[in-house]
Amino acid sequence: MPQITAQMVNELRQRTNAPMMDAKKALVDAGGDMEKAVELLRERGAASADKKLANVMKEGLIAGKITPDGKLGVLVRLGCQTDFVARNDAFKKLLADLTELAFVSDVKTPADLAALKYPGAGKSVEETVKEAIATIKENIGITGLARFSTANGRVEKYVHHNEKVGTLVQIDGSSDDAVKITAGEIAMHVTAGVPTVALAVDRTGIDPAIVEKEKAAAAEGITGKPPAIVEKIVAGKLEKYFQDVALVDQPFIKDDKRRIRDLLAETSKATGAQVKIVAFARLKVGEA
Repeated sequence: MPQITAQMVNELRQRTNAPMMDAKKALVDAGGDMEKAVELLRERGAASADKKLANVMKEGLIAGKITPDGKLGVLVRLGCQTDFVARNDAFKKLLADLTELAFVSDVKTPADLAALKYPGAGKSVEETVKEAIATIKENIGITGLARFSTANGRVEKYVHHNEKVGTLVQIDGSSDDAVKITAGEIAMHVTAGVPTVALAVDRTGIDPAIVEKEKAAAAEGITGKPPAIVEKIVAGKLEKYFQDVALVDQPFIKDDKRRIRDLLAETSKATGAQVKIVAFARLKVGEA
């Protein structure tokens, strides 16, 4: 059997990013044949990655990018199993590359992004991520993506300094700088999730099934009262619920005497155009 030198192991590691012991074992199993060792590592890495794909990704990071004119913005969430891996330089580079790729490509879902060709790699994003899984030894995946564009408005983002939660907001009606500021403030508000994480832009966008469930909960325990009184009590509780979860009805986190709809009204007055929130997306690490 040919001697496996440290130089051979280092060369194989540089080509594959494999751990030292894995590289050495592949060279031994390949009888010192470098190309065969490379193929062995790829096969073993793919098999290992497939096993790890079932592992839950409770950690990760979020990144985003906005065009200078605010016409286009993206937010990407890359998941992993531990915060240690999330802070790894290779993981951060992967997230940065994926964010840039989502920025320049017409993608709507993580699956769309995974199907694209990874820049400079000659392989798909999915294949590249699998190779990263084999190298890092943890499950990694694109767990969230938002991409908004507008012809007459602004897209803005806010990512918390811990990079674990972020929001993308689109406001249409004007592209004035005042809209940029308002969109940024609302993105920050949604990211904070106070008093409650918003479910929809306004109450009409809330899933009717959720509303019915809230109605039933509001009526629980109300007995011995006339139907008209029960209806009034339920309506009052529902109103409080809508103010908690409908974005435009929420009190602004920086000034609870103003609601988000007030910010929009003030911006409309300042720009001379009717502005409105068209869409928002909040991504948080560890959430579906």
